Amino acid sequence: MTLITAGSLFLATLIFAVTPGPGTLAVIGRGLAQGFWPAFILGIGLTLGDMLFLWAAMLSLGLIAEQAAGLFQWVRWIGGGYLIYLGIQTFRAPPPSVESAPAIGRGWWKSLVAGCAISCTNPKVILFYLGFLPLFLDLAVLSLSDMLWVTLIIQIALMVVLFGISLGAHRLRPLLVRGGVGRWINRISGGVMGGVGAAVASS
Repeated sequence: MTLITAGSLFLATLIFAVTPGPGTLAVIGRGLAQGFWPAFILGIGLTLGDMLFLWAAMLSLGLIAEQAAGLFQWVRWIGGGYLIYLGIQTFRAPPPSVESAPAIGRGWWKSLVAGCAISCTNPKVILFYLGFLPLFLDLAVLSLSDMLWVTLIIQIALMVVLFGISLGAHRLRPLLVRGGVGRWINRISGGVMGGVGAAVASS
C-alpha cells in the first residue's frame, strides 16, 4: 500500500465517519448525558463492531477476487449501487436529532458492549465496506499486511472522529438540531457517498 493510497483511505474514512447515524447520535447522547469518557468508550465499542465487519468484507473480497473475478464485478456493481442508494437516502433525510439516539446502559463496560452491539446490529456496515474497499485495495493481490494496514488506518480515522465528537458533544448539539445546518450536513455526506458509489460501480 502506497502512502498516497493510505492517505486517501484515511481522509475518505474521516468523511464517512462524520456522517450522522445511530452510532454518532449514540456517542453524542452519551456525551451530553455523562461526559467525555463514557461517550468515548462507547465510541471504542462502535469501532470494534466496525472492525468485525471490515475483516469480514476484506476476507470475502479477497476470496471472490481469487476464485471468481467475474463474480467480483457483480459485487462491485451491487456495492456501488448500494452506496449510491445510501447517498440518496442521506441527502433526502431530515436533519438528525439527538433525541433519536438509542438508549444505552451505564458503566464503562456496558458502554463498550453497547457500542459494539449498535455497530454489529447494523448489517449495512459490511455492505458499505464491500463497496468502499475496492477503491483502495488491489484485491487480486490482497495480503495480510494490506489487511493490517487498512485496519490500522480505518481504526485511527474512526477514533479521531469519535474523540472529537465526544469532546465537542455540547457544541455539536445545536448544529445537529438546527434545521439548516443539519440539512446541509446530510446533503454533503449524501453527495460524497453517492460519488464514491458511482466510482466503485464504474471502476
